[in-house]
Amino acid sequence: MSKNLLKIIIAVVTIASVTGCRSQKGGNSAGEYGSRDSVVAGSAGAVQNASLPGRYAMLTESWKPWRDVEMGVKFQLQSPARLNAAGKIWMKRGEWISVSIRMIGFEVATLWLDKDSVVAVDKYHKKYVSEPTSRLLGSAGVTISDIQDLLTGRAFLAGEGTATPAERGKFDFEQAANGWYLLPRRQPQAFNYGFLASDNASELRGAIVEVKNYGSVSATYAGAFESRTCGWFSPEVTVTNSRGKKISATLKWDLNGARFNTGVTRSCKIPDNCEKIDASTLTSLLKKL
Repeated sequence: MSKNLLKIIIAVVTIASVTGCRSQKGGNSAGEYGSRDSVVAGSAGAVQNASLPGRYAMLTESWKPWRDVEMGVKFQLQSPARLNAAGKIWMKRGEWISVSIRMIGFEVATLWLDKDSVVAVDKYHKKYVSEPTSRLLGSAGVTISDIQDLLTGRAFLAGEGTATPAERGKFDFEQAANGWYLLPRRQPQAFNYGFLASDNASELRGAIVEVKNYGSVSATYAGAFESRTCGWFSPEVTVTNSRGKKISATLKWDLNGARFNTGVTRSCKIPDNCEKIDASTLTSLLKKL
């Protein structure tokens, strides 16, 4: 298996793993999307002068529901090795995530995540890994919707969906040096989690999940874009773990070209000529990078 494709396979599996819970405190377009600066600048003062519960209301009111989305993605692996790739992602809200990674115009790897399984395919070398989603998420109560929110910059209540204005009483708020915290009052037994919002605009700056006996996984967001139909999303997320072999990867979403609520359908497809390999093989290969 070539080193570049190995990095892609390990990276996409790892992103699915770290965002799944294995957070205590811790673009411009004339089409559907408006630029961050043109929208945020007018609301910055209002956000700074509002109380923390008031800021929570502004933040959560900006997140509109969506059913499905299709958009391009640029992928940057910073650690344990460096790699740049591009591709496309399709998501159906709360049901599945499908990723296609392309190099030199050809699809070289795919990732599928749903309620039942996580499948990563190396199409070039005809290898694939398939693991039950329960092994990824365990009994933590994390859902596909939670992972989708974590990747796109929206605060959530584990197992309950995106935070809404009506759920203000389920969070504690604290001022921070570089923003303010949204801390769910009810924390799962397996992990603690929370979010950091910007002081200057209605957007998240980051999220952190601290898993008992594992370490932490952080998501750092950069900027925000607004869809006229589905509200605000972060166009960039960097996911990093804190324990063991360091893995850090950045996903940049092409929100300018995103297509929401088209009824897109996808399914998990494993080529007949692909050989299954154990996830433990990837773990041992990761140590060699």
